[in-house]
Amino acid sequence: MEKEIEPNTEAIHRDTAAKTEWQYYNEHCNPVHLSKVVHKDKPLIFIYPFSYSRERGLSTKKIKTIELRGWEKIKDVPTSLRSGDKIKLTSGSPKYLMSFLYKAFPDIEKLVIDKSGKSRFSKKSITFGYQDFDNAIKAIGKETRSYEIRRKTAIANSLSKVTSKVEGRKTKLSKGGISHYLSFYSEDISLSNEDIDSILSLLSFAPAANISVTENFIQTKDKINVAYLDDVIDKFKSLLKVKNDNEKDWQDFFEKHGWILANLFPFQVVMREREAYVGGKTISNKEGRVVDFLFQNGFRDNYALLEIKTHNKSLIKSRPYREPDTYAIHDDLSGAISQCLDQKNTFLTDMGQKHSVLDPKVILVSGMKSKLNESQTNCFELTRANQKNVEIVTFDELLEKINGLKDILKS
Repeated sequence: MEKEIEPNTEAIHRDTAAKTEWQYYNEHCNPVHLSKVVHKDKPLIFIYPFSYSRERGLSTKKIKTIELRGWEKIKDVPTSLRSGDKIKLTSGSPKYLMSFLYKAFPDIEKLVIDKSGKSRFSKKSITFGYQDFDNAIKAIGKETRSYEIRRKTAIANSLSKVTSKVEGRKTKLSKGGISHYLSFYSEDISLSNEDIDSILSLLSFAPAANISVTENFIQTKDKINVAYLDDVIDKFKSLLKVKNDNEKDWQDFFEKHGWILANLFPFQVVMREREAYVGGKTISNKEGRVVDFLFQNGFRDNYALLEIKTHNKSLIKSRPYREPDTYAIHDDLSGAISQCLDQKNTFLTDMGQKHSVLDPKVILVSGMKSKLNESQTNCFELTRANQKNVEIVTFDELLEKINGLKDILKS
């Protein structure tokens, strides 16, 4: 007794010694489309894509035939080509591949996937060697997963800026990730200075043993460093042209390029905080002291406070205190020094019991030495040399340090 056919299903229509044929049966249990043929005398399977609905009836697809060579049974076909006992190329990575093929080959009618054959492309028929097909599917899947991770990370990072209930995320770069990403681009790759900065940051995380140091590598890295420094110098000079007090812009700049400030110290330091609270709040939770940058030394046994003013702050008064060449320091500078000393004292009092703090170094960055005349410069240097608790550095001196580093790399 033959098995009763259920409506709207695919079932065996004919089974011979040479092959088995499947038909799709509609709601009236009538066969309306030859859907699949599996040969028994050779490893060959034919799929005839279609869709059917009661309202629209039968609809064939753009690709009329999918031919699978080298597999004897549906269950032997790799899962990248099937879902259960059905060949399916309309979801996941195969869906993106097929969508691309439809646009690149608008007249395509037949798709062949050969288990051990070679890939060939013509106007109406495409043959994939299975390994080539599988490589394409894996590449699509890898890129899709990477996109999903980046998308979720972007959402989380955006929300973390507006609510503390969402934590920001960082994406790990797996081994080979850069090569995979760059493989999508031509040899003519244009990198911005920000791109170069990011690449150098990645290199700094890699263990030295993993980097092949050759003469060509060193020369290339030096060229990258020079290009990076050129960009830093240009941005530094543009900030120097601003006429108003752009303290926040300078803080943003130094936070991004923290190594410039780190080079002011005779020992290794790491930046701990920007706009760090150093103590001093009253009972009403007011009047707390905040330093622009808080550094900690490499041994983690002491701190350093760094206060940033602007290049427009005056260092020495314009009129002599006593003729002809004795000048007093400007209120901008004396006020900044007093602020630094207050921050240091508060930090020692409030934080000294909680953290390893000895005699923290204090650096003040303010003004432009190049704006002083000879007599003013002498008075400034005398004041600076006798200032034991606060080290004073000017913005143009910082620029000279960067230019000096660039000259060393170029030479």
